[in-house]
Amino acid sequence: MEETGLHVELLEVPAAVCVRSYRSDWSPTLGLSYAAIVGLDAPLSGESGQPPRWFALDEEWGSVFPEDRDRIRAYVARLVAARAVGAH
Repeated sequence: MEETGLHVELLEVPAAVCVRSYRSDWSPTLGLSYAAIVGLDAPLSGESGQPPRWFALDEEWGSVFPEDRDRIRAYVARLVAARAVGAH
């Protein structure tokens, strides 16, 4: 909700777990990231000065943590594969 303004039900299992420092003068932080499945028409409203937007999975985007891009793509591929198996 903090990043997107969306009030949604999160998937049960964390999408990612990491330990990273967001600034060189901060101690590392344990981060748990959760996912939710929502429509592209869901209205986004982020924090002041940090407007959220949707990105296509094949689109490049800038990030302080560029390795996250491949992790997100791999996670979505696993969700799609699991959904396809469950549909049969």
